[in-house]
Amino acid sequence: MVSGWINLYKPSGYSSSYCISLLKKKFKLKKIGHAGTLDPLADGILPVAINEATKTIKFINNKKKTYFFEIKWGEQRDTFDKEGIVINKSNYVPEIKKILLIKKNFVGEVYQNPPIYSAKKINGERAYILARKGIKFKLKKIKKKIYGLKILNHDINNKKTSFLVTCSSGTYVRSLANDLALSLNSFCYCTKITRLRDGIFSKKNSYPLKNLINVENSEDFKKYLLDIRSVLYHIPTIKINDKKLKLIRNGMKVSMLEEVGSKEYKEILADYHQNVVALGSMRNGIFYPKRILNINE
Repeated sequence: MVSGWINLYKPSGYSSSYCISLLKKKFKLKKIGHAGTLDPLADGILPVAINEATKTIKFINNKKKTYFFEIKWGEQRDTFDKEGIVINKSNYVPEIKKILLIKKNFVGEVYQNPPIYSAKKINGERAYILARKGIKFKLKKIKKKIYGLKILNHDINNKKTSFLVTCSSGTYVRSLANDLALSLNSFCYCTKITRLRDGIFSKKNSYPLKNLINVENSEDFKKYLLDIRSVLYHIPTIKINDKKLKLIRNGMKVSMLEEVGSKEYKEILADYHQNVVALGSMRNGIFYPKRILNINE
């Protein structure tokens, strides 16, 4: 059973779940998942885990993400993007010097109001489902981190400004744009959002969905897979022998005192013949498996 990660470039107009369902059906995959949902409007990087790699999704290092986004001044929409209904209007388009001055307030730790049309849950129900039903509700503010915010272009005649932002996982770019406009006593909505980087996954080394769908067979599909070890590069590794492999695959803890002494690790990989066979923790020289991967050696 083939396992690994795909650096997928999701096209605009499709949901993240729809894109991975196409891949699952096309290549008859047993399991598939993704890290970091992209809105249907957005395009860009969507890390996809195949088969046993799905067990490693929560362990990948994707705390930083980079987006290109473009806004149109003059209107606020209920979705904060071009698909929404206009709820406020303004003729005021701020000058670039004013945007440069105010954007400093949006670097560092920020509190955001998630869009009501988002995947946030309210008593077990997705916010966008409640919003479509016309149900009134409030979403709690969330704390996120903006590492950098750069203006790429300011077209005052066409009322458009484009930005590059690097931010923490879970940041709502639509909310960032909306809050920025409100702080300038204006309104805007996002016309385009592109995720350029998600952890180690970048646009440069990505594969468009249409290219993958056109792959003829599963053997050729393997060429697009990233090894699990390369994605979990940030987690230390210990090598195990046949005896310890058997114990780990039975869900049992194993002593690694001879290999690592009494060192402690919150996360560590068990490696058998260059294959990740388990993820776990290490305490007092004992390896405790958390996720066991059924990888064929």
